[in-house]
Amino acid sequence: MPEMDHNQGLRIKRFAMGAASYLMWLLLIAYFRYMELSTISWETFTRCSLLVTLYNAILYGMFRSGLNRWFKDPSLTLFQMVVGTIWAMVSVYYSGEARGGMLLLYLVVFVYGLFKLKVRQFLFLSLFAIANYSWVLFLLYRQDPAGFNARLELMNLVILVAVLPWFSLVGGYITSLREKVARAMETIEKLAIHDDLTQVFNRRQMFQILEREKALGDRGVHPFSICIFDLDHFKDVNDTYGHDRGDIVLRTVAQTIQKNLRDIDHIARYGGEEFILILTNSGVSEAMQCAERVRCLTEALVFDELPEDFRVTISVGVTKYTPSEDIRSSINRADIALYRAKAQGRNRVEYESATIPEKRVARSN
Repeated sequence: MPEMDHNQGLRIKRFAMGAASYLMWLLLIAYFRYMELSTISWETFTRCSLLVTLYNAILYGMFRSGLNRWFKDPSLTLFQMVVGTIWAMVSVYYSGEARGGMLLLYLVVFVYGLFKLKVRQFLFLSLFAIANYSWVLFLLYRQDPAGFNARLELMNLVILVAVLPWFSLVGGYITSLREKVARAMETIEKLAIHDDLTQVFNRRQMFQILEREKALGDRGVHPFSICIFDLDHFKDVNDTYGHDRGDIVLRTVAQTIQKNLRDIDHIARYGGEEFILILTNSGVSEAMQCAERVRCLTEALVFDELPEDFRVTISVGVTKYTPSEDIRSSINRADIALYRAKAQGRNRVEYESATIPEKRVARSN
């Protein structure tokens, strides 16, 4: 299965399930022919087997090459089910006395649709299956009117007409439930890793990203830097304008900075009005440039529901991760740089080198 594309791997697995269904179909027909229950000749059976093999080989080639991605539904679910219904019709036509039992093949095809199809598509397939089975009965009657058991075949058709639309409604409902569960899981996953207020990564996810970057840095894959920043005099914002306006400030600053980072960089809320930037594949120079850019960006922000002349600034502490060190040592070092930025007047960027002894110092807002 393709390791770099999870979705394509799932599509190939589903295709393999469909291919296994064709194998089951061929084995059943062969058994019926061996027991002299089927009207198919071995020559016709061989041709059908070759066609089934060719069809599945072409589909497999499309999935492996990625050509399936050109279609609106890359899984090709409805197409595969239509073809499967046609093959079910062929098997029913040649199944002779076992025709009633072979109608179950239609349900096998319909089960495959639970992966993707909606009610409307299921109903279309139901009508298609009923139509082609009716065509089978017509051909059988024309071929041998005397041997055609009209009552039995009509009963089979009525059962098919009753079962397939019902299955379509249930199948479509199950598909809908699957989609709702998938969306709910996405929401839960997002809530688990994002800060509820600012919608940037939360502290837990921040440490997971840092541990991943640490593993890459320790192996020499690429360096990374850490920036800690917090909002200057943020307590005054809450005291003057209220906590609701303070939340607007936090959210606006965090989301604005997030939109102006590279795709490979990350921002997380460290706590309160304090945030961390994780800058992938960045040395000291790149990290300082990024920190200065976000500082200037923040200084120019205008906030909803606050006076037009209201402005907020940030102080930033920057450091570069040193391979094999504890990740908290890097964070403490960036925190020291942040304290120095606060002590030297705020609204500035400071860098702390790994060569200076590290200790966390209490600081004012």
